[in-house]
Amino acid sequence: ASARLIVDKGLREAGYRYINIDDGWWLRRRQPDGRMVIRADKFPSAKAGSNQQTSFRPLTDRLHAMGFKAGIYSDIGRNSCGQVYTPNFANQPEGTIAEREVGLYGHIDQDIALYFREWGFDYIKVDGCGIRGLGKDSEHVRKGDYRELPPLIDMNSLARTDIPAVRSLYEQVATALRRENPDGDYLFSLCLWGSSDVRSWGKQIGNVSRTSDDITAHWSRMLTNLDTSATRALYAHPHTWNDPDMLFVGSGEFDANHITEARSHFAMWAMMNAPLLIGFDLRKANAEQIALLGNRAIIALNQDAGGNQAVPAYLSDDVQIFVKSLANGDKAVAILNRAAA
Repeated sequence: ASARLIVDKGLREAGYRYINIDDGWWLRRRQPDGRMVIRADKFPSAKAGSNQQTSFRPLTDRLHAMGFKAGIYSDIGRNSCGQVYTPNFANQPEGTIAEREVGLYGHIDQDIALYFREWGFDYIKVDGCGIRGLGKDSEHVRKGDYRELPPLIDMNSLARTDIPAVRSLYEQVATALRRENPDGDYLFSLCLWGSSDVRSWGKQIGNVSRTSDDITAHWSRMLTNLDTSATRALYAHPHTWNDPDMLFVGSGEFDANHITEARSHFAMWAMMNAPLLIGFDLRKANAEQIALLGNRAIIALNQDAGGNQAVPAYLSDDVQIFVKSLANGDKAVAILNRAAA
């Protein structure tokens, strides 16, 4: 439905070309062969046969026929962010502990071959919750929900983070992606929230790197996420971009009653060269919201061939000015009112 709306509302022609599935698509890891099983009640086209055989190929084929590329989600640990941090088990993987280990850890080559060669995906987001939140003292480990995986990441301390181990895991994914996509036509999104010194090495491994914790539909949270990218232009350049998380245009403090805030959010993401990922059910969008998401002049700033992220020219608590150098020598300028009114 989202893909059809992106076509019907003119957003595909405006530049939106990836349809991405996030956490929650999986039912279990089949035993003993370890093949991933899709939640077919949510994706009915995936049901392919007996023995829990499922496939996303019907979905990716349809998206490709519509002129889109397809994206999928995984985690670098044994378990996903939803499993580690969601307080209930609704729509979480089912079965034994082994069947619920749906992350890439121990299955990188197998899963990447499945997702890209067999299922035909073009984009993968790889989260890091599974190597962050399942230490021996975590509630899930103590209750026996999941196996312990000693945390490689400490969000409060680089000294207590095993940077080489984290980087090695993501490098293994990059190697598998190159093998399964010899034409290089794929995107690799790293989601480490700015931890593990990822700013110094992520650009050598992937195409998009999250700079912050998850965004929420609040003005103050949007500014926090913006700030994690706004002064780090040196870490972004063509083929590898800072990612302050998805767009919340349409929801919360960026909904139809807060269109000024929504415009600010959208414009600043464009100036930062951030991925423009629509995080809203377009079936609920009104004409003004569709027009904002499809604003080709602002999208052109985001997609400018020069690939130069905007840099701050003036910073204060209330007003900030950013300047972006464009490929033709022009300058784009954004004046941001950060205040609450």
